[in-house]
Amino acid sequence: MEEWRKKMLESQLELEFSPDKSTAGYRLHELSLLNWGTFNQTVHTMRSDGRTSMITGRNGSGKSTIVDALLTLLVPNRVRNYNVASSQAGSRERNERDYVLGAYSEIHDSETGQGRKETLRKPGETYSVLLAWFHNEAYKTDVTLAQVLWCTPAGKIEKIHIVEKRHLTIEKDFNDLGDADKIRKIIKERKLTTFDSFTAYSKKLESMLFMDVDLGSRSPMSVFNQAVCIKDVRDLTQFIREHMLDDGGAREKLVALQDRFDDLRGTHRRIETAASQLEELDQIKSTHVKFLESSAHRDHSGLLRSAIEPFYANAELESRIERIEELKHREEAERARLKSSREEVDRHRDKVHHLERVLADSDENRRLEQVGAELDRLRDKREMVSKRAATFERLLGSWERGLVVKDEEAFLDLRRELQEKIPRHEARVSELDEVHPDLSYSLRNTNETIDKLEAQRNYLLEANSNVPVEISRLRDGLAVALDRDVGELPFIAELVQVVPDEDKWTGAVERLLRPFALSILIPSKLARKAEAFLHENDLGERIAFVCPKTDAKQPKLHDDSVVAKLTLRSELDESRQTWLRSELADRFPHLCRVEPDKEFHKMPHAVALSGLIKTDGILREKDDRYDVDDASRHVLGWDVDPKQRSLDERLSFLRERADEAARAVREADSERTELRIQLKAGAQLLSSAGEFSDVDRLGLATRMADLEDEERVIVGGSDVLRKLKDDLDSTSQKLSEAQELRDEVLRRIGGVEARAERNEDRITNLRVLLEEAKKDLRMPDSPSDAEDDSAEDSLVDSLFAEIEDSFGAPPEEPDDIETAARNALHSMDEKIRKLEVSLDKFRDQNVAAMQRFVAAPRNQAFRDELPLDLEDGYNGNTFDPFEEVRKQIELEDLAKNKERFEQLLRVQVPEEVSSFSEALESHRDRIRKRINELNEHLSRVTFDRKEATYIQLKAEDSGDDGVRRFKTMRRYALEGDLETEDEGDRRRERYHRVEQFLAELENDETWTSRVIDVRNWFRFRADEFYKEGDLRQSYSGASGKSGGEKNRLASTILATAIAYQYGIDVGGRRTETFRLVAVDEMFSKTDDEFSEFLLDLFKEFHLQLLIVQPLDAKIHVVQKYVERYHVVERRDGVSFVGDLSVKEYLNEQTDGDDEHDQLPEEESVPSEVE
Repeated sequence: MEEWRKKMLESQLELEFSPDKSTAGYRLHELSLLNWGTFNQTVHTMRSDGRTSMITGRNGSGKSTIVDALLTLLVPNRVRNYNVASSQAGSRERNERDYVLGAYSEIHDSETGQGRKETLRKPGETYSVLLAWFHNEAYKTDVTLAQVLWCTPAGKIEKIHIVEKRHLTIEKDFNDLGDADKIRKIIKERKLTTFDSFTAYSKKLESMLFMDVDLGSRSPMSVFNQAVCIKDVRDLTQFIREHMLDDGGAREKLVALQDRFDDLRGTHRRIETAASQLEELDQIKSTHVKFLESSAHRDHSGLLRSAIEPFYANAELESRIERIEELKHREEAERARLKSSREEVDRHRDKVHHLERVLADSDENRRLEQVGAELDRLRDKREMVSKRAATFERLLGSWERGLVVKDEEAFLDLRRELQEKIPRHEARVSELDEVHPDLSYSLRNTNETIDKLEAQRNYLLEANSNVPVEISRLRDGLAVALDRDVGELPFIAELVQVVPDEDKWTGAVERLLRPFALSILIPSKLARKAEAFLHENDLGERIAFVCPKTDAKQPKLHDDSVVAKLTLRSELDESRQTWLRSELADRFPHLCRVEPDKEFHKMPHAVALSGLIKTDGILREKDDRYDVDDASRHVLGWDVDPKQRSLDERLSFLRERADEAARAVREADSERTELRIQLKAGAQLLSSAGEFSDVDRLGLATRMADLEDEERVIVGGSDVLRKLKDDLDSTSQKLSEAQELRDEVLRRIGGVEARAERNEDRITNLRVLLEEAKKDLRMPDSPSDAEDDSAEDSLVDSLFAEIEDSFGAPPEEPDDIETAARNALHSMDEKIRKLEVSLDKFRDQNVAAMQRFVAAPRNQAFRDELPLDLEDGYNGNTFDPFEEVRKQIELEDLAKNKERFEQLLRVQVPEEVSSFSEALESHRDRIRKRINELNEHLSRVTFDRKEATYIQLKAEDSGDDGVRRFKTMRRYALEGDLETEDEGDRRRERYHRVEQFLAELENDETWTSRVIDVRNWFRFRADEFYKEGDLRQSYSGASGKSGGEKNRLASTILATAIAYQYGIDVGGRRTETFRLVAVDEMFSKTDDEFSEFLLDLFKEFHLQLLIVQPLDAKIHVVQKYVERYHVVERRDGVSFVGDLSVKEYLNEQTDGDDEHDQLPEEESVPSEVE
């Protein structure tokens, strides 16, 4: 051991003090930290003096914290490989905020239930400074990079970037910066060159450090960043892809293309929406035009009706004036006839009086008068009895069909029956009155259920979805608000179905999954817009949505788990299937048990076949509001046949039930009606006849026949009496006829007088009517006092002509004219009524259409412009706002969107298509160019010194089926450009190809990320050639070579790439270039031969190494190349760093190892946030 120490010391001293120190280029001389990670309060400076140096110390001491400080100074935050060694060891991911505040551990906060970081510093109280001084010994020039960082009280990290072409120090140039709000002002006063953005700062430092950035998008600092994190090489292709090549920026180009297509799709949807809106508004306009036409027709008909009375009144007035003389002559003639008829009546009356006196003196005549008086009484009674008997018989038929009452006894029996049955009938009617509402409600409720089920069945067949129609309509509104097709927003229920072999569990699974199954699956990018829609609208129903995650893993399922009994829709892409199955497994870890047995009670989550659900070992629930096997209530799956069959069966059952209920209602109604008729008839029977004689027509007729026989006997027994009787009858007959003639003449005179009087009254009324009509209409014979009257006369003439055309000329008789006027008015009123009905129809149609338009979610933007209350009436003011909206949509919205669509389709989409395609092609060419350039440098680097070989990289087609499929899709989608001069149909055909292409890329993000990364298009191998040019062997893939061989190969490529990226000529010494390379624990997992090979290679390229190496068995390999040591320690939670020369370090190691024959194993130090 002592001999080894001596040799190591001699080797190290020779290296440190040799005349050729290989100090070409800009090299790190000092790295200083203030308040960075666990380096607290004081300035900690690491001086490497431009030499290869090593940072060493125990795990957790703060070694990686120093490397991360250097990365912070040199590499943008978005690509920075912070704390790689600690991360791979299981440490938490670190960030600038943790470093600025000095986070060193994390404890559990009992109040919040979450982890809380412990820090050395508080926000707003301190600031941090990082400073790196680079020196070019050949040119005697300096470049200092610095960053000042501080955390505001609000928790935000602020920073200032500084690049100066002179040597700065923290102690001299960044001391006493004051409070956080004064830092910028103080630094500005010290006249330091500052930058607010890392981009500007990076460009400046690359320029000053002579970094060759003319190498595509991959800057020298990208290689520096990658070198820090290389630990081991398992696959050559993967190594080159990740560490030697940039990603090409295809993702950004694809996102731009997708965004442009989203804009195009959105514009297309807006066009469709506007076209649909325009169709609705056109229909509203069409109906309004019909309404106006009918309204005009109605108004004209009303005007025509107002002219009917004047038209007929004028004709009737002329006719009645002509009849005045005719009625006067008729009255004079009738009065002459009246005088003659009165004289005749007087003569016959005198003769009748004489004959009556003669007859009155005989006995037979007195008896005859008694008989006659009785017959007169009975005849008077006969009419009343006949009426009562007819009413009685009708009522009797209503009480009991076929019932007849022939005598007194039957009449009394009937009255007793009525008095007994009427109370019973009344009680039965009351009973039926009570039960009838229940029967009607049952029928109405059954019919409503049938209507709902029929609507559900119709929607089921139309939409091919088991989701209830009312919930689906909520999704329709959400889809409109999100400007997406309904198919892009599936319900979970539409994606999940119980496998056929487990269909007995369908009911139980439905009960368990139903609330989550009725959630809508929405892309994460639409979540905020969907939340806003739910927040701003009262939907009246429950609605939920979920957003899938992309980092889900396939769950491990128990054979009896609920999720194991489910199948997912095959059209769903693989990543979403994985997420959905994982989400279902997390939400429903229930196991299926046929009965709630012992196993059921042991399980925390279980479900029984009966629908009993157990959750978290605590909650048991069972919902028996409907049968567990009622498929009409099911929502899961894309197979609608079971639900359709269940609905059909239920509908069949309910229709039979409805028929029975309707029959019961009809029977109750019939019985109640019959009883009420009987009750009414019975009450009237009791009141219509108190005695049988009141309705005994037969008895009355018999009595009258007897009296008439007696009268005939009396008259037939005396010739004188018979002769007097005959004369009296003859004279009485003549008197009656004379009186009738007189009365007829009187009636005719009264009629003539009445007609004359009515004629005069009618003439007066007609004149008044015509005078009033002149206010609204000009009569044909009215004199005109002004020129404007001619127009009015013309209107009246046209109205009268139209009336005559419609109803004919007025009749000649005045009364007929009046009747004709009434008929015309009635006809015109009926016509106006029909027009009013049409107006109501058009009005109701438009009001309903307007209400639908206002209520539709897609028309929310017009709500402020349109009337919301349409119940108060309909008129032009109601229609005008809708017409304004229609014009706006037709002339502005639709036109602008069409113009925007064409602009996108003809110009912007082709540009994005070309940009995406060119990005891929350009990246492919850059990769080939980069490999060629690397090969040029590799050809000058000896790979195997014994065999004198060199390495050449070969880029081959990766043979990836996914990449091959992507290329085929891309060629088909992007073949030809969407040039502006192309015909519209050809442009749209190409557009649809691109749309389909993008849809494929959106289905699986993981697959897309892989195939658009052009690096994955290539598989790389390394061929080893002899200097003479013959192939020695090839290296490819992840197998076939030892780990050492692969690491040596990767090191050669990496070192050459770094030299190439830094602008170092292999074999030459360009002294102005940047030379620093940092490697973090690179040699801990490699063999000694590889480590020495890589270190020699870095030395050959004159690179300055900053090696981070723990105190492990590999440190002896590195020591021969190290010229400075930086030892990191951590005491009481705070880190320190000290510099040692080679001699100091080796002497310290010798002193420390007096009692040990080998290096000690490292003690475990708790991991920290550095």
